[in-house]
Amino acid sequence: MSQIYAVSDIHGYGHLLEALLQHVRYRPENDRLFLLGDYVNKGPDSGGTLDYVMKLCDAGAIALQGNNERKWLHLRPEQAGLSASNFKKYQEFIATLPLWTEYEHYLFVHAGIRPNVSIHDQKPEDLTEIREPFHQAPRVFGHTIVFGHTSTFRLGAAPDELWYGDGKLGIDTGAGHGYYISLVNLTAGIQTFISVQQPERIMNRKMSIKAPVNLPISRRPRS
Repeated sequence: MSQIYAVSDIHGYGHLLEALLQHVRYRPENDRLFLLGDYVNKGPDSGGTLDYVMKLCDAGAIALQGNNERKWLHLRPEQAGLSASNFKKYQEFIATLPLWTEYEHYLFVHAGIRPNVSIHDQKPEDLTEIREPFHQAPRVFGHTIVFGHTSTFRLGAAPDELWYGDGKLGIDTGAGHGYYISLVNLTAGIQTFISVQQPERIMNRKMSIKAPVNLPISRRPRS
């Protein structure tokens, strides 16, 4: 049976994403993998992480732009600490990435959706930067929206926990803040996660998913 995986906010820890995918025995020929942006900045190896994301996309994964990738579109190579040739390669790759995608009952996006605006009329800044107006809104569209950008500890969850909203699933467990990277299996309802500080152990947790469009509602995010 094929599996649907999603991960967000890797922030230069591509080697840990690779460890997670190996742990779950990800099969690119059968499974679907959605990468929700912020592959670069804050962590140890932005370029190497983008190389790995490109490799995953060549094998069939779908990668989205995050706000940190969009920043790279306006940087000079020396600002990213890279050679001109490598940086141009990464910019060209980032420019091809979509801002959102949907699959079955899920809509995948980096940050969220502006309420009461058609998905086709969303601004790039909304899709890659929005926070409270999306988090606090009731269910939008007919999908479960899977997103990153805002670490779950900022939404009232523990740093290693996912966040469940009204038709929303937050999966950024704070790698950019020294916490965790989470790979979620939406088919089996399993969160597989690893600490960026103590990467020796990979952990698994059953997700609180009742059905693809019927997620439990967590407490409201902190103001």
